Amino acid sequence: MILTYGGVLSTIEKALRKLVEEYREVRKSLWDLVEGQERNTTQLERIKAVMEWRWSLEGAVEKEESRDDVEGSEDGPRESQEKGTLSSASC
Repeated sequence: MILTYGGVLSTIEKALRKLVEEYREVRKSLWDLVEGQERNTTQLERIKAVMEWRWSLEGAVEKEESRDDVEGSEDGPRESQEKGTLSSASC
């Protein structure tokens, strides 16, 4: 009878050890996923910072271009009026 209990306990112990090993493998896999997610998040934050920086540069360029357009439009009507008078005078 004692030998039977010993055999049952040995089988239970082997099963528990196997479960613990599988748990450790799953835990390691999950930890690797978490670390990978952290790396991905860090990389995305860097990409976001670069994109915001580029967008701010593009915004500055667009503002500069719009200033040039405004300054050009101030000169533009005068030129077109002058051209209009020249073309009407030649008719």
